[in-house]
Amino acid sequence: MAPKSSKFIERFRYDLLLGSIVAFYAFMVPYTKVEESFNVQAMHDILYHRQHIDNYDHLEFPGVVPRTFIGALFVSFLASPFVLIINLLHLPKIYGLLAVRIVLGCVVLSTLRFFRIQIRNKFGHQVEAFYIILTSIQFHLLFYATRPLPNILALCAVNMVYGYWLKGSSYAALSCLLQQLLFSLSPLPFGTVLEVTIHIWSFLETNSSSLNGGFVLN
Repeated sequence: MAPKSSKFIERFRYDLLLGSIVAFYAFMVPYTKVEESFNVQAMHDILYHRQHIDNYDHLEFPGVVPRTFIGALFVSFLASPFVLIINLLHLPKIYGLLAVRIVLGCVVLSTLRFFRIQIRNKFGHQVEAFYIILTSIQFHLLFYATRPLPNILALCAVNMVYGYWLKGSSYAALSCLLQQLLFSLSPLPFGTVLEVTIHIWSFLETNSSSLNGGFVLN
């Protein structure tokens, strides 16, 4: 009987490969750029100011485009135990930034894992291996996996949608897509969100027969 360590490596070898590349990029290029400033500042305020909302930077500098805190709040919640340890050790805040980025990378990799498993179930182990090779050697996906950009936060939902689509769970894929749409609309006034939601459901009701036919054909 194979030892537990061998089973662990066999089961998670692809995840360990991609995770090591993601961690390498995060530690080699720890600082962020201007496009990431909104979510970086949001996560900083959530983790360090917590309930003291009056100290949040975005109250004074909200920016010209309304944006949602939901993605930053989710990542901050997952990273909070690590940031707490960093604060107890009196380490510089750069380690908190690295912790947040590594956590975000783990979230992205977990959705990529789900997508990869559906590729394996649908097309076999060989296609899965080629998918891992392609993902490993191309630069942008793994480099940006730890970058708190709105597109990267949305990428997690996109990976889940494609995974459910390959799995054959069309309604689960549609549910993920609608949830991502509602998250994107969350900065807008409630009336606007409600109006858009009503239009979406009206469209689905009107075209339900066509959608069901498309699912059957797939």
